[in-house]
Amino acid sequence: MHLTLAFLGSTPDDRLDAVIAAVRSAADGHAAFDIELDHAGRFPKSGPPRVAWLGMSAGADDASALATAVRDALVARSIAFDEKPFRAHVTLGRVREKATTKEARAIATALDAVRMSPLRFTADAVHVIESHVSSKGPRYTSRAAVPLSVGGKRVGGSPGDDHRARDDRRSVPRPPRA
Repeated sequence: MHLTLAFLGSTPDDRLDAVIAAVRSAADGHAAFDIELDHAGRFPKSGPPRVAWLGMSAGADDASALATAVRDALVARSIAFDEKPFRAHVTLGRVREKATTKEARAIATALDAVRMSPLRFTADAVHVIESHVSSKGPRYTSRAAVPLSVGGKRVGGSPGDDHRARDDRRSVPRPPRA
């Protein structure tokens, strides 16, 4: 599960250090924050759904502020990213492009009917994630993790520690990501 703060798309490996520096700069001074996911939805709101998601009640303002900081830091370093407006949500999945009208309606109806107990967790780091898309679905690799602060101190490391990750995982459980 993850929250995308900025989607970079295809980015050359030689820009990774600049991306990590941007995330480190953006995370500086941002405290870890609680997130509560309490409703389901879809993009677009009308017509055939393309993305199913969970929306936030708590944490949306903090996530938005962090997304703004990450995006500003990327711009300052001339790193391109998808400039669609940030919407605080966690993607559950994407609807196949080849979904029939009947399937799309069934998905939309199911999402509109979802009633759920809140899911709560703490966002304590920003991960720089590399996505590998294949016919088997996406695979995510955390290239770096930058801790958010608690009580003025970064969680799990010093201000200069970017916690570069070397493992390859199917999913990265700690939102948000850059």
